[in-house]
Amino acid sequence: MCGIFGCIAADASSQVLEGLRKLEYRGYDSAGLAAIFSENEDPIETERTTGYVSDLVLKANGRFDGAKISIGHTRWATHGGVTDYNAHPHSSDDGKITIVHNGIIENSVDLSSKVSKLGYKLSSETDTEVIVHLLDHELKTQPEGKNHLDAFCSVISQLEGSWAIAAMASGLDGILISRQGAPLVIGRGQENISVSSDVQPFYGACSEVAYMKDGDNFLLTKDGIISQLDFEIPEFEPLKGVYDEQDPGNFPHMMLKEIHDQPTSLSNALSGRISADGLGTTELSGFDLSPEEIRNLERINLVACGTAYYASEIISSYIRKFTSIRSEAFIASEFPAKSVCSPNTLTIGVSQSGETKDTLDALFEAKKFGSHLSSFCNVIGSTMARLTGNGAYLHAGPEFAVASTKVFTNMVAVGLLFALNVSDIPKSEQKKIVQELRRLPNIVSSQLLDLDDSISLASELITNSEPPIFIGRGGLSSYLAKEGALKMMEISYIPCLSLPGGELKHGPIALISEGSPVIAIAPADSKLSLMESSIRECKSRGAKIILITDSEGPITELADILIQTNRTHPDLSPFVNAIPIQLLAYHVGVANGVNVDRPRNLAKSVTVV
Repeated sequence: MCGIFGCIAADASSQVLEGLRKLEYRGYDSAGLAAIFSENEDPIETERTTGYVSDLVLKANGRFDGAKISIGHTRWATHGGVTDYNAHPHSSDDGKITIVHNGIIENSVDLSSKVSKLGYKLSSETDTEVIVHLLDHELKTQPEGKNHLDAFCSVISQLEGSWAIAAMASGLDGILISRQGAPLVIGRGQENISVSSDVQPFYGACSEVAYMKDGDNFLLTKDGIISQLDFEIPEFEPLKGVYDEQDPGNFPHMMLKEIHDQPTSLSNALSGRISADGLGTTELSGFDLSPEEIRNLERINLVACGTAYYASEIISSYIRKFTSIRSEAFIASEFPAKSVCSPNTLTIGVSQSGETKDTLDALFEAKKFGSHLSSFCNVIGSTMARLTGNGAYLHAGPEFAVASTKVFTNMVAVGLLFALNVSDIPKSEQKKIVQELRRLPNIVSSQLLDLDDSISLASELITNSEPPIFIGRGGLSSYLAKEGALKMMEISYIPCLSLPGGELKHGPIALISEGSPVIAIAPADSKLSLMESSIRECKSRGAKIILITDSEGPITELADILIQTNRTHPDLSPFVNAIPIQLLAYHVGVANGVNVDRPRNLAKSVTVV
């Protein structure tokens, strides 16, 4: 899930560094830059370092200003540790070829043996370095009349796995690019042409975009895209969408800003999707199948990873409750397509980026067995959006912090709208839910203002205690407990357990001792009394109870720390209860000295398997 960016312009390297800054959410273990100033530059100037793009800027110290062709890379490590010599770009021995790569070369061991026999010495632990040596060999040995693109295509034909590749060579007035299983898009402005892992860096610099597809190998020049003979070249189209600058404003971190963005992002997700007729109907367009056709399906599968998977579990619960359709959420990397896909099924990919490799692979598998495809994603023009060709955008706006917050709640909101749009529940009940949905942004906004004291006490307890256990009951809350544990692990590095409250007594209660923090999510729904029993079981063994509830009844007396949430319809409880679990993770992470926007070992978009 590394980020790559290349540019041909009057000051290409400056644009590459800015592009890498906007791509850093894809990986921030290390960063590097290469540049060509004149036609036959020998060797190509390069710089690389562990750390952030800002560290690269300091190390480069303006040396690349004025370059006419440049490529850069921000890394999330797969093969090889986080070191300067594993950072990209990788260069040939004579420095005349340099390359950046996102993906995994599955046959890199065999290719390493091949290049070693050809006399090349590998200087890194990566799976990428073999590509640059293969290209060097092809250029030195190819028959008369062959060019750089021919040599590049010959090398690409030897690779197995997934990749997005950008390469430069001395004497070549352009950038060689290839895509297979990893995203790569081309942007064009009045005075530049660029290539990027996604469209975000193009906003403000490019007006048009061309989407590469798997199997594309091109030479990018200042005049456009060059391919081998008879190979289809993608057409440019207007760049759609908007880009919000990565600026926390008055907040100390982007994560906290994005938590507080949720009233606005939820409003955007709901806007135009709730009818104004007062009848409690929804208007979620964008699907190939009509609501009636969806209601007649055998089942609906949701495939996702991480936070998107936990959102999908909640969405699937909504579908089961509001319709007669069988529905289940699957971890994308474990998706049993053969067992659950047929022409009378719908498989929905759920993703922030629309580029998550495991989720895309699951969708491809579903397609093999005839399933209809759709998507809920946040990025216009993403691979998932183009693969499925239909679905609903989340409209959460760019999310820069690695831990998902506002996108999570928007996923749940869009999923709820979808379930209501195809529901067969009584209109009176649907009307109650929709009326409360209209109020949801205001409810969440109020919620954000009322939690400071209780969150502070709870985060202090968790910071100074053994790892917490998150519990909930009744589907919605137990799924949200999983998301709470994930957030805490991502942002604080504290191991966490999450489970339905009823499962405590079947083994995990052995983990509870005097002072153990238990975070209990207990909305005032049909499972409240059962949740009270689970809490009592924990409390009798000495647990400290952090209770998240909108109830004002006896259950609140069991709380050591009470986080009182705003009352809403029980089916909307995930929205108000998500706020405190996000804030808890944030404050514990800050207390532990974690860079909460860029936690270790993580990336925003996971484009490798």
